[in-house]
Amino acid sequence: MIDNHNILLITDYDEIAKNILEKLVLLRANDNITVCDTKSFKKIIENSMYYVIILHENEDKDSTIKLIKQIKDIKQDCEILLLLNKTNKETILEAYDSGIFDYFTINTENYEMLIKTVNCFKFKNLKEINCRNDIFLNQLGVLDAKLGIYNQKHLKEIFIDLSDYPSIKNGVFVILTLDESTKTKVSTNRLGQLLKNMLRKDDIIAIGRGGKYFLILPNINILNTKAVIQKIQEKMGQDCIIRAGISKIGIQSFETICKNATNALTSACHNNKNIVCLENNIDKENIWLEDQDSIQQKGFKLFKTALSNKLENIITPLFYRFQKDCQSKLKNTTVSQYTNDIECVFCLKNQKSKSELLLQYDGFTKFNIEIIHSGLNSAENSKFELGLNKITNKLITNLLKQLKEEYILSTKKED
Repeated sequence: MIDNHNILLITDYDEIAKNILEKLVLLRANDNITVCDTKSFKKIIENSMYYVIILHENEDKDSTIKLIKQIKDIKQDCEILLLLNKTNKETILEAYDSGIFDYFTINTENYEMLIKTVNCFKFKNLKEINCRNDIFLNQLGVLDAKLGIYNQKHLKEIFIDLSDYPSIKNGVFVILTLDESTKTKVSTNRLGQLLKNMLRKDDIIAIGRGGKYFLILPNINILNTKAVIQKIQEKMGQDCIIRAGISKIGIQSFETICKNATNALTSACHNNKNIVCLENNIDKENIWLEDQDSIQQKGFKLFKTALSNKLENIITPLFYRFQKDCQSKLKNTTVSQYTNDIECVFCLKNQKSKSELLLQYDGFTKFNIEIIHSGLNSAENSKFELGLNKITNKLITNLLKQLKEEYILSTKKED
């Protein structure tokens, strides 16, 4: 018959059991305590209804820790309160590492013992609610069946509500994946499991197509985000390279931060970098514009509008069409491109050489334009500045043709 009591006290001493039963006066009528010794606890807790187990420490630290682990192995969903004869720092720290919820001593005041027990019940109930919610989310397809993390499409749907939280606005958005050369060696699920184990409880993890993971890291800056990703790389090992694109969240829409992070990830992949944040490339010399009078502000907004028009009507469509053309005509070549209001990059890459066209906006009136080649027999690099009004269909088309021709010339020399 199943014991319907919800608290189990494990002790080998009758006087300890009597002391705790007198001290721990619980609030609800259905809160009841069962007492057993360390020899019989295994059979008692199997298939039991115990929410909380109060474990009296054994004769030494090692045997106490062993008992904690045995309880957790038999009944993972229970919470353990460790009862000590007196406080011992080493025992307490190791017991926390082994999974206890909290501790008190035989001399702890009645009210403190009660508060810790009630908090333990609350924590247990919260875990059950979360577990039940996960069942619903699994049925609705919100959670990934293998990893138990969110699916990216649902993250997009809920982001407008998440972004109301100050901690999210003060956070960083990350798109992270394995390098293409690594995907043939290990499963992307390994990366997902590592993210679940390493990231904070309030960090949000979602999985998307192609083995990409989307992270929302609340209340963190770019520098600390990079440190987190470096630690993930260390855990994955040198043979499992990861690539990450990151973007500040602020008050931007999901589409904007996702585009910024996607572009940064593309840059990380074709430049063989672990982490890229394109916002680091903003020309900080022009930040003074934000503090100037309304006339200068209006002029700045006009240039931003002009930039958006150039991106939407000229650069982005030409880059897209030229990418399709190169993918069909250039053999053994990886073609990648992205465009945003920070920089626009078109890249051609093979095992021996790389050529890229870089258009970097100076934050006000100009583009810094470079054609950069790398490799043993690469062509000469080009670098110049152009005003925003000089960006035309003809100019961008000529720059892309120049990039392609110089890349082909370099690859022929290599052959």
